Amino acid sequence: MRGAYSLLLELCAEHAYFPAGASGNFRFVPTAQCAALLDRFGILTRPSAHGLALVAQDAARADLQGGHEHAAELEFGVLSTDPHFSLFTGLDAPAPDACLFFHSARAQAEGPGRWRLHPEQLAGPAAWRRARVPDKAAALAAPGAPARPAFFMVLALADVAAALAQAAAPVWLVRFGARASVWTYHFLSELDAPDPVIVDLDGKLRFSARGRTPLPGNRSALTFASEQAIEMRKTPQQRLQLRDQGELGIRILIKRLPNASVAAIGREITEGSAVPVLVSEIYIP
Repeated sequence: MRGAYSLLLELCAEHAYFPAGASGNFRFVPTAQCAALLDRFGILTRPSAHGLALVAQDAARADLQGGHEHAAELEFGVLSTDPHFSLFTGLDAPAPDACLFFHSARAQAEGPGRWRLHPEQLAGPAAWRRARVPDKAAALAAPGAPARPAFFMVLALADVAAALAQAAAPVWLVRFGARASVWTYHFLSELDAPDPVIVDLDGKLRFSARGRTPLPGNRSALTFASEQAIEMRKTPQQRLQLRDQGELGIRILIKRLPNASVAAIGREITEGSAVPVLVSEIYIP
């Protein structure tokens, strides 16, 4: 009688942009070579709450730890379900053909049974690889695939065997930070207020008036910008309000201002700096 299947290992991807770093925003796809290897071992893949679960019978676990195919590797392309991954992820590609590549050879232990596939707490620029033959990244990022993965995760079977000797169901993870941008509000209509200000109801952010910004069509907008960059989130939690704080007291003009969208990002050179900064443009009719 065939034995029951149990959890063998998990692949996990966390991103600060998503609520609670949710892995449900990523889809893990084995390469053809990996799919054949999984089939040979009788390993099945299942979506999990944290990413992708690999389940197998005891015989497969014993085979993996037996060391017969330690030169082989499990290769997964990981696709983001959000098309703006490159915009909200704090990593700039060094070249158009570069890909983010995470290998178990660089894994760092992160608590019992957990290994992070990059040395830093968050994935850094060292994860970029140029897709050049015969580099492993070149084969994985080869053109012609139906959808280009956001990144790749590769586990050497030798590293999997070593992890299984330490944990019943090891977890391999990557963790991304989110970009930060300066929020810039442009008020297109004239405000019936002599002293308008943007107030953070949580008291964490400050906004400065930037005067009027020229716009196409011989128009202009009253502009305010955050004094600090704000990390991007899929669902921003900021509570911002437009007020008039004149001599007659405080008057609320807009009870809750809309938060920035990742789809409206630009770069600008700020005064006193030669380095362009990311700016989220928010236009208020």
